[in-house]
Amino acid sequence: MQPSSAPRDRLVVAHPERKAQRALQRLVGATLCPVDVVADLDALTAIVDASSIVVVDAALALARPTLRDLPARAWIAVPGDGLAPMDAGTVDALLMAGWQHIVAHPMPILAEELLATVQKLIRGEAFGLEKYMAWGAEVRSYTLEDASERDAAVAALAKDVVAVGLPERVGSMVSVIADELLANALYAAPVDEAGARFRSGESRDKSRALTGRDVVTVRWATDARYLAIEVRDRWGTLDGTAIGLRLASTAKQGTSEGGMGMPLAYACCNQFVIGTAPLTMTEVITLLDVRYKPTELGRSASFHTFTGSAP
Repeated sequence: MQPSSAPRDRLVVAHPERKAQRALQRLVGATLCPVDVVADLDALTAIVDASSIVVVDAALALARPTLRDLPARAWIAVPGDGLAPMDAGTVDALLMAGWQHIVAHPMPILAEELLATVQKLIRGEAFGLEKYMAWGAEVRSYTLEDASERDAAVAALAKDVVAVGLPERVGSMVSVIADELLANALYAAPVDEAGARFRSGESRDKSRALTGRDVVTVRWATDARYLAIEVRDRWGTLDGTAIGLRLASTAKQGTSEGGMGMPLAYACCNQFVIGTAPLTMTEVITLLDVRYKPTELGRSASFHTFTGSAP
């Protein structure tokens, strides 16, 4: 008898505490990939290689932020023993160091987010909000035909979110997030042959037909755990690591790399996920956890950036 699939990747868990080691090993072991467990940085650097997907305790990551420069498939920082969220200062420090995967939240969000992240990396499937939703959640989509439809799309999305029973507070957050992500897709994503963002200074109330590469789509879904908002453009010019640096530095909003309001969208959500197919497509997914009050969650959102082929 042959197994349905053979392990394709190697996972490494680095954490100083045995209880947390076991919990993380069980979590990522659900992928059926082999898992190595180490307790310190010396042991980690001795075994990691270019085929490794590495899950690292935030304290170890903070002690040596340049770890992520070592060859590996991916580096994922997680919050200690999983009982408390990652400190906001730690999140900012790791973003400044260029970490591409930071899980900021404790259990049970940690388990859901970590498994989805690892599976996306293993399977090379960087796109789609479905990966964060429970099976059966209906996905609704809008395609903008003109840049002037941005306000109408935001209003329709917020209205639909409230109509499914989510509170007005969530609808307000959705309005802010969708508006900023759409602004990025419409005005910051397009580049000319020289790489200049030629739409960045365009009037925001100007009508412009959206055809070809200018097409922008919005999708959303909720499964009573999360509300997911996804915005796609057809340019693929967003640099996820640069956005992470921008979020950490809380740079003044403007028409620089990544658009006008990414820090604001990040501040309004619990998970911020970027997927890029270079020069083909960018997708930004924001996830709001609707199970908990904002005060019960971490101050900083998780951050992930993936690169892959467009679906």
